[in-house]
Amino acid sequence: MTTKLRLMMRSLKIKWICLIIINAVFVVLTIMRSFFCIAVLDEAFNVGQALRTIQGNVFLVENWDYFQTGDSFLIPFLYVFYKVTGSTEGIILFSRVVFIILQFLFSIFIFKVLSRFFDRVSSFFAVLVFITAVEFILFYMWYDTWEVLFRLFGLFLIYFVFCSFEKINHKQAYVLVFFAGIAHACMVYAYPTMIFVYICVLVLLFTYKRKQSARVHSLFLLFYVLGSILVFVVFMIYAFRVGISNLFVFNKVMAEAGLASTGRDGFFSISSMLSKTQAFFIENIQCYGFALVVFFIDVILLYILRKHKNRTIIFCVIMIYGCFVQLMSTLVISDCINMFMSYISFYVVPLYFLLRKNSDRREHYKDLIMIVLVPSVVAGLSYNYTALFGAFKFACGMRPCAIITVLMLFEVIMQTEIRLDKRFVAGVFATLIVAMNILTMYVVSFEGTKPYDCKTLIRSGIYKGIVDVPENAKRYETVEKDLADVITEGDKTIGCGPYAMEFYLMSDLKPDAANLWDPNNTDLLFAYYEMYYGEPDIIVLHDSADDVTSPEFLEFVDRNYYLAKYTDGFFIYHHN
Repeated sequence: MTTKLRLMMRSLKIKWICLIIINAVFVVLTIMRSFFCIAVLDEAFNVGQALRTIQGNVFLVENWDYFQTGDSFLIPFLYVFYKVTGSTEGIILFSRVVFIILQFLFSIFIFKVLSRFFDRVSSFFAVLVFITAVEFILFYMWYDTWEVLFRLFGLFLIYFVFCSFEKINHKQAYVLVFFAGIAHACMVYAYPTMIFVYICVLVLLFTYKRKQSARVHSLFLLFYVLGSILVFVVFMIYAFRVGISNLFVFNKVMAEAGLASTGRDGFFSISSMLSKTQAFFIENIQCYGFALVVFFIDVILLYILRKHKNRTIIFCVIMIYGCFVQLMSTLVISDCINMFMSYISFYVVPLYFLLRKNSDRREHYKDLIMIVLVPSVVAGLSYNYTALFGAFKFACGMRPCAIITVLMLFEVIMQTEIRLDKRFVAGVFATLIVAMNILTMYVVSFEGTKPYDCKTLIRSGIYKGIVDVPENAKRYETVEKDLADVITEGDKTIGCGPYAMEFYLMSDLKPDAANLWDPNNTDLLFAYYEMYYGEPDIIVLHDSADDVTSPEFLEFVDRNYYLAKYTDGFFIYHHN
């Protein structure tokens, strides 16, 4: 080996070490980000959904909220925490640690599957890009997060079976499809409208054929359905145990209220569907904006330069530029924080066009598109027509497809004629995408607080261990103590108004509410009081409650409660 060659290999080794160190720092930064910024709305709501079951509200009976199914997967984790610690202090940070651990375990699973069929380095970066983009920058397991986890777990099991059917024991293949059925039943349980994804997978299992016979596909279908039935049977056992007639969807009050209890009434009317279809296109154009222009320019140049030997590198450079443009949109329009990964997913089709003729893995890529991308598009559409912000939630469905984009990015660069280490060049491109994920993560948050403004550690209460702005740290170290001072020995229940849901987590008092989100459906709420626990012993309202709480509820509070404490923006009332 010549001296020049040794120097080149040493230089290349140093470059890879630097790239690995940079990405390791990015992973650490992702974990560290979970210790910044409290979220007092959605996070308190979803953690509270699980906690209220532990505190004694009978699941699916005394909780009249449709979202509780997806949030119920957090119950076992919070149950252990609650029993071990004996309190809720630090419960929010604990739920975030659960998220980090599950994300890590899930990333290992995806890497294990992908590395069986693709380059290990490209598989690593594909997973890295995915796990450094936290959905809505909310670091905890809630119904959206569980849906994505169960959906991808099932899809990648099916992908593994399709790609390796000739090499593995057929009984093992059927067992894996059975587990995919279990995962996707849990997906539907977490987010019921994902039944459309389930149906999509049923069709794929029966019609999307590689080298398997019709009999094999029928068996795939059978074992997939059997796995789903197992979950349904477990659910029905619980339903019979508590009494089917006692389930909240069947009680008289809820039957009359319908979806109105969750603010989803009318979502499936014709007018609503047409409105959401129109909004889907308008919102997406607004959210992707100039980045879409860059994308189409990139695709047009790909065609014009189809005979140019460097067209792949040109395409990839413009692709990264488009990602940067989308990132800038995210910084300007903070509501777009979930759109970056879905934008990357748009490149799956042109990248497949680039590699399809010269790749010996083109069938594996085709399988990824059919088994992972197509159901994810269906998931996005299911989100769009049932969520409050359709375009943003559509991105939740699409975002996992960025995994496919990164795999293809490596493949097309490996097919180029550049003299540099092609795998290293692809790694640099992927690292740039990861860097954009980290930048987004550290300049915006779900509720608007800038992470770089968070300088004070919260030392007590439910947010213990999280760093936030000084005023929030002070507030949540004091309000929980003030609540404890108001609670008397005979108090058993609590109700909270809008912007005060975090108080449900601050004591052992049982939530006395049909829906944790707010008490504005007073007919529903007063009926709930009559059916179960009576009027709450404690009620907490935010000092802006007059603007967002129904007059009937405020009148009810004035008539039956006295103001026991005003603490840092919150009114704590005690029953007369």
